[in-house]
Amino acid sequence: MNSVAKPPSWLGVDLVKHRWLFPLMGALTTLMGGSSYAFSVFIRPLEAEFGWTRPETVAAFSVAMFVIGAFMWITGFFVDKYGPRIPFLIGASLMVLSQILSARVDSVTELIITYGIIGGMGIGMTYCASTIATTTRWFPEPSKRGLTVGLSLAGFGMGSAFASPIWTAAIAVYGWRTTYTLTGVVFAVVLGVIGSILRFPPNTWEFAPGKGWQPRKATKAKISKTLPANNSDFNFAQAIVTPQIWITSFMFFASIFGGLMAVSQLAAFATDKPPAGVGVAPAIAAMAITIQAVFNGIGRPAWGFISGKIGTRTAYLLSISMMIIAMVTLANATSLPVLILGAVLNGFAFGGTLALNPIITTAFFGSSFIAAIYGFVFFLGFGFGGLFGPMAGAFIRDSTSTYQAAFYAAAGVALLSLVVAALFVPKTGQEKLSVPKKQL
Repeated sequence: MNSVAKPPSWLGVDLVKHRWLFPLMGALTTLMGGSSYAFSVFIRPLEAEFGWTRPETVAAFSVAMFVIGAFMWITGFFVDKYGPRIPFLIGASLMVLSQILSARVDSVTELIITYGIIGGMGIGMTYCASTIATTTRWFPEPSKRGLTVGLSLAGFGMGSAFASPIWTAAIAVYGWRTTYTLTGVVFAVVLGVIGSILRFPPNTWEFAPGKGWQPRKATKAKISKTLPANNSDFNFAQAIVTPQIWITSFMFFASIFGGLMAVSQLAAFATDKPPAGVGVAPAIAAMAITIQAVFNGIGRPAWGFISGKIGTRTAYLLSISMMIIAMVTLANATSLPVLILGAVLNGFAFGGTLALNPIITTAFFGSSFIAAIYGFVFFLGFGFGGLFGPMAGAFIRDSTSTYQAAFYAAAGVALLSLVVAALFVPKTGQEKLSVPKKQL
C-alpha cells in the first residue's frame, strides 16, 4: 500500500488547504518581472550619460519583451514535463544576474545583452513556471479559472507601480547603476523564497468535483512527479496544427502591440514638451506610470472575474474596445487629466488582454500541456508585439516629433484584434476543441 494521505506542505503549511498560495506566488513573481515595464524611468538618465537616441535606448526594452515571449514558450515544455521549480530557480538566477550586469554597461549592445536578453530569459522562465501552468493545475474548476489566472498575473502589471517611484527616487539619490545592483539583491531574496514553495499537485492526490483535492487511492501503477495528462486535452503537436492557436496568437499580438507601445514610453511621452508630449515634471510622469500600472494589475483579476460572469468572449471584446479608446485618448492628450484618463484606460484594458488570452487558450486546449501551448501563443503575441510595438512608437516619434500618429496606428492594430475576436472566438462553454483521433 502506498501512503498517499499526507498533503504536500511547505514549512508545515498544508498546500492543499492553502492552495491560494500558488496564484499569490505567481502574483509576487510577476510583480518582480513586471518591474521591467518601468524601464522608461531609465530612459532619460541613460540618454543623458551616453547620448543615445530614443530608438537605441528603447531597443533593450523591445528585445526583453521578445525574449520573454520566446522563453515562455521554450520553458513551457520543461514545466509541463518536470514541474515548475527547477525552471523557476534558473530563471530567478538569470534575473538577478541581469540586474547586476546591467549596472556595469557602457554601450547599447551591452544593455541589450544584460537587460534585454539575460533579463528577458529570466523573466520568461519565472513567468512560465509560476503562473498559468501551476495555477490551472491547482484550480481545475472552470468557475475559478478566470480569477486565479488573473490573480497570478496581476503582478506583471502592478510591478511598475512599485518599481517606478522607487527607482525614480533611487536614481536621484544613488544613480542608475547602484539602483540596478540593489534591485538584483531584492530579486535574489524574494524569488528564492518563491522557488522553495512552487510545485505541481502531486500525483498522489486528485481533484474531485464538489469535494476538492483528495488523496488518490492506492494503485500499483507507477506514480509520476506530475499530474497525468487528461486524454481530452491537446498536446503541443496537436494544438499547433489548429487554426485556433494562430487566431489566438494574432489577437494577442494585435492587442499587445499598442499596449506595450504606451507602457514602454509613457514616462517619456508625459515629460516631452508639446507637441511631442504633455510636458509634465518627471515626478508627475512617474505618478502616471504608477496609475497605469495599478490599473494594469487590477485589470488582470478583475477581467478574469468579469469573464466568469459575462463570458470570456464578451469580456475580451469589451477589453479590446477599451484599449482602442485608450489609444485615441492618449493621441489627443494635451493636459494632465487626459493623460491620466488614457493611462487608466490603457492599463485596465492591457491587463484584460494578458488575463483573457490564457483563459481563452486553456478553454480551447485544456490545461495538461498549457505551459507549452500558451507559451507559444505568448511568444507570437507578446514577444513580437513587444518587439515591434515599442520600437514602432520610438521611430514614429523620432520621424514625426509626436506620438499622435503612433497611438492612432496602435488603435488601428487593436481594431483588427477586435474584429478577429468577434468573428472567431466562440461563446463561453463552446470553446473546447475535440482532440483528433489517432490514425490507425
